[in-house]
Amino acid sequence: MKILILNGSPKRKGSTSELLGRMAGLLLAGCRIQYASLPVKSESSRGQAVAEIMRQFHDIDALILASPLYVDGIPSHVLEFLQQAEEFCVKNGCHFFVYAISNNGFIEGVHNKSHLRMYECWCQRAGLTWGGGVGIGGGEMFHCLFVYYPIVFAALIAVNLIRCCVMGTGIAFSDWRPLIENIGVFVFLNCGIFYCMARLSMGVRKLRRMKNRYTRDIFHSFLFIPMADIFMTITALFNGKIIFTLLKQDDGNHSEDT
Repeated sequence: MKILILNGSPKRKGSTSELLGRMAGLLLAGCRIQYASLPVKSESSRGQAVAEIMRQFHDIDALILASPLYVDGIPSHVLEFLQQAEEFCVKNGCHFFVYAISNNGFIEGVHNKSHLRMYECWCQRAGLTWGGGVGIGGGEMFHCLFVYYPIVFAALIAVNLIRCCVMGTGIAFSDWRPLIENIGVFVFLNCGIFYCMARLSMGVRKLRRMKNRYTRDIFHSFLFIPMADIFMTITALFNGKIIFTLLKQDDGNHSEDT
């Protein structure tokens, strides 16, 4: 089985879409995986790169498109690519499954619903089979945690090894406890994302159509949501107005209704 994983982020390096695409590739171990990044409009070699991507449409079994949500829709450079790819697929009679991974900066993954729906409609126009997608909320935070925690893991392992080899002391369970705790926290905060990505990969392996799934990074639930609840409670106590607005002095200039 040959699978093309296409990164639709306008960022050249270090994007959440690239990370999620690579994760999908790891979960699809054993398949023939090809990675490609969709060039933005400003790149001079865009036409050649797009042509090379579409040439692979002839012999792939599935396409996984990882792209961020921009203004509740598809990024402009991805939209232009889809218009060209639609014409190419119809003309050449391409038949493969399409899966999508959408991420955004909002908390709820359901904000990606319209984004995934657009890809489904595109599949209908291009004569392709829509396999389903995953909508992930808090994509940037997931990316940050994915970078932060491996560094923490490596640092804890290095400290324990130095303590054992250099200082000549043995390693007790208590020395590894911080590492185990951090791994547990990392898995817990991202359990929904890991589950949905694993489920998507299983569907790709079987070339199966699935319902769209929506999840999020749970870190926001412990940081943003409680603060937002406090703010909304306070404003509700003051008739929905911000406290600073209530304390503002009246300038006395009011126009009367005539």
